[in-house]
Amino acid sequence: MSSGSERADRDARAVSGRLRAWCAGVLCVLLSLLPGPGQALDPGRHVAQFHHTAWTVADGAPGQVTALAQTADGYLWLGTQFGLFRFDGVEFERVAPTGADAFPAASISALHASADGGLWIGFRYGAVSVLRDGAATHYGEAEGLPSSTVFRFAQDREGRLWAATFTGLVYLRDGRWHRLGPEWAFPGRQARTAFVDAAGTLWVATDQGLAFLRRGTTRFQRVPAAVGRVSGIAQAPDGGIWIAEADGAVREVSIDGRTVATPSIALPSAGLLFDRDGALWATTLGEGLLRLPHPAAADAGFERFRRIDGLGSDYLQPLLEDHEGTIWVGSSRGLDRFRHANVVPARLPDGAQDFAIVADGDGALLVGSRNQPLMRLQDRELDFLDLAVPLTAGHRDRRNTVWLGGPDGLWTLRDGHLAETLPLPLDDYSGVQAIATCGDGTLWVSLNTPGVYRLADGRWSHLADLPGMPEGSSPLSLLCDARDRLWMGFARNAILLLQDGRPTPIGAEQGLEVGNVSALAEDATGMWVGGDRGLARVEDGRVRSAHGGDAFSGISGIVATPGGDLWLNGARGILHLPAAERPYLFDAQGRRPAYARFDFLDGVPGIPAQFRPIPTAARTGDGRLWFATTSGVVSIDPGALRRNPVPPPVHVRAVQADGRSYPAGRDALQLPAGIQNLQIAYTALSLAIPERVRFRYLLEGYDREWQDAGTRRVAFYNDPGPGSYTFRVIAANNDGVWNEVGAGLPLVIAPLYWQTAWFRVLCALLALALLWIAYLSRLRRVAAQVRVRMQERHMERERIARELHDTLLQGMHGLILRLHAAAQRLRADDPLRDELETTMDLAEQAMAEGRDRVSGLRGGVRHGRDLGEALLQVAEEAGWQPPPEVRLVVEGTPRALCGGVAEELYLIGREAVLNALRHARAGMVTIELGYARRELRLRVRDDGIGMPVREPGRPGHWGLDGMRERAARIGGQLRLDSQPGAGTTVAVRLPAAAAYRPRRRGLRAAVAGLLRRRT
Repeated sequence: MSSGSERADRDARAVSGRLRAWCAGVLCVLLSLLPGPGQALDPGRHVAQFHHTAWTVADGAPGQVTALAQTADGYLWLGTQFGLFRFDGVEFERVAPTGADAFPAASISALHASADGGLWIGFRYGAVSVLRDGAATHYGEAEGLPSSTVFRFAQDREGRLWAATFTGLVYLRDGRWHRLGPEWAFPGRQARTAFVDAAGTLWVATDQGLAFLRRGTTRFQRVPAAVGRVSGIAQAPDGGIWIAEADGAVREVSIDGRTVATPSIALPSAGLLFDRDGALWATTLGEGLLRLPHPAAADAGFERFRRIDGLGSDYLQPLLEDHEGTIWVGSSRGLDRFRHANVVPARLPDGAQDFAIVADGDGALLVGSRNQPLMRLQDRELDFLDLAVPLTAGHRDRRNTVWLGGPDGLWTLRDGHLAETLPLPLDDYSGVQAIATCGDGTLWVSLNTPGVYRLADGRWSHLADLPGMPEGSSPLSLLCDARDRLWMGFARNAILLLQDGRPTPIGAEQGLEVGNVSALAEDATGMWVGGDRGLARVEDGRVRSAHGGDAFSGISGIVATPGGDLWLNGARGILHLPAAERPYLFDAQGRRPAYARFDFLDGVPGIPAQFRPIPTAARTGDGRLWFATTSGVVSIDPGALRRNPVPPPVHVRAVQADGRSYPAGRDALQLPAGIQNLQIAYTALSLAIPERVRFRYLLEGYDREWQDAGTRRVAFYNDPGPGSYTFRVIAANNDGVWNEVGAGLPLVIAPLYWQTAWFRVLCALLALALLWIAYLSRLRRVAAQVRVRMQERHMERERIARELHDTLLQGMHGLILRLHAAAQRLRADDPLRDELETTMDLAEQAMAEGRDRVSGLRGGVRHGRDLGEALLQVAEEAGWQPPPEVRLVVEGTPRALCGGVAEELYLIGREAVLNALRHARAGMVTIELGYARRELRLRVRDDGIGMPVREPGRPGHWGLDGMRERAARIGGQLRLDSQPGAGTTVAVRLPAAAAYRPRRRGLRAAVAGLLRRRT
């Protein structure tokens, strides 16, 4: 229990808090009593459910905007006193054609987007231009147009274009403008504005009143109601015609003279518009923007939005609703945008901060703060309750009793009545961190001291040393689930689950990866856990951490709706995860869930608190969701979320190559050679939240897959190389609706001379020529080496032949002579003489064979072309008796043979011919030579007795082995066919490359020969 002085100090703080609450309540009452023209607006940047953005000259917007239009391609066009501008939601681009397309004037007074995609431009002091497909067409007095200011364009259902000018109404037909004759019964000399209603009726305000021309007629009718200087005409959803008077009011006009019951706005107006929801918007010349949400109600109040509320200027003129339902307002200082907002800010006093929110049992939201008394929000009404500040925690139990905690204790609120202060068991603390109640009425409180406090049966107890409880820590969040289990979330990724007095720790070992546990929320099947590092799910004792990256960081508020949707208040904004996407939070394949995000672009101020006060999300009885941030409290109605269903038009704006810009058109863009830095600028015309538009692009012929560019609007390529490409880009609007068709731009990058096909062909030919030269050079070197070896071989053979001739043959010849002399000395009938003569015959035969071998060593073919004649001479020189018939058959044109080849073939053929003469007893020997293009053939055939074909290498038989060895040595193949009694055929085949001498000696010799022939 506290001492008397401490209780007195606490009582003094309570009295001070009640005094501040009373003062704040009185202030709110006084503010509500202040007079004003209609409903007072929030001092933020919102008009009712609209979010407002302003662009001024300081933001790059043009000066005074006098006209607005949106063409079919999605661009927003701004007419100003200084020219025409185009806006894609991000960048203002001045459009100023040159040459023959140059505009006839600079000051623009009217814009109109026609159904065929053209933009009609009216100028002050006369002249009209139309932009279509990048080309401009101009109209002036020569085309029948009056030389006076064009105030407004209107196009009727027949496609006829009307122009309201200072000197009357004109229409365009067959390329010329026509004035109205008397048969039209047009009242007045001026046409100040024109408008075509839903039925096709043309309404025109003149200097004499209001008139209309029904569809299909050619005669105007006057409206009997008196009007002032009408600057705008619009049609309400119920068919009523409203006017904006520059010197009067915004009101509905009675067409038949009967009194109208709709309200009027007694302020001069310059523009008028009914949006798609039926609300009336009106601009004023100095009094800001007016909005009438329910123009059909007689007692409807209107909203006003002025510069003090964030408007760019109080002097406003044109109004436009674009394709996505966004309202655009042109002002004297730039451009203002109003788009539907899903996020609605709560009406809280200025300077309020550190909000503790909790829903009460009546469907209202209770908001506590550090410096304001307890606030109650319901039906957009703000009330104050007499409760001391600050408040740092709030909780509603199952009996709809609200518990509120702060440095001065605990309070309960039920049925709108506050109970007395409930003292806490600790005197030295700075605030209540978290509160929870279980089904048995047990109250759990976390203070900024270690452990947790429990109130049961009127007595406090302190739990600080439970097994698994982080030492020296107090819970950041508390929740008692449907099974009366207490969940305590701590800093540094720790949860302690207390069930029937038994603690169960949950941390990294169990798969928890959320960092500081700052949010707990229970649904039908499990528990959601949020922290500064992510989101997790605890279900059936299993812990799973979500895949989402930074999107799920800094979560301090979680709401699970009855339908299964999940709402998170985190550092990246308010996230909405539909029930169908929840399984992808834990998808093992890595697929990320699709979610919607609401952040500062939607009007969310700041980020949620991460420490105290938490939780930062609540759901009231009406189904509305509330989220607290460091700078305010906002609400979202899940049942009334507005989505943008319009896929954004996509355009390729320009191409920049190495610092030089090229316009993007429909035809292929021809780019110079050698481009190192290619930049392609593109855009998408989703003007509601252009900062959230996402892009993907692909350069066909370069990229293999689509590139995710995020919100970037320029594609970069380094050294793409020459070739034909097609750049394609697609985009999604702020709600993820993709334009899958997108836009495309063909590109042709010229090649440098070394990148052309002919250059590559020349390089290939040059490479082949170099290879051929290298091959010929190699052949020369090899041929030279072969010639040297062959020369050495021939010289060695000649030496051996000389020595055999000079020694062995001469010795045998001398021996024969001596034997002959000895035989002559014997008698003729001496038997020894017969033996000697027989021996001499054998010796002469051996000497003849030796002479033949010597002749073979010396070589019988001196030139490659006499191979056939040399083989015929073999048969003649053999002198065989009786001589057989020897024939030579030559096929093809004889060609010069390589020296070594000729010698080897001669020796093979000689051996075959001698074998046919000596052993085969042949009657005919045929020598065939075939000079083919791809090979050389030598074949020797006889009709002798044949011979057995022995295997090579058989001892004692060297003739066949020698022929095979000679054939292999020159790269040929030898084949022997013989059958007993059927003759013998010896055939040799040799490739042309190995047999024939080259006809040319190389490229150098060929060039030299060509030069010699020319000279």
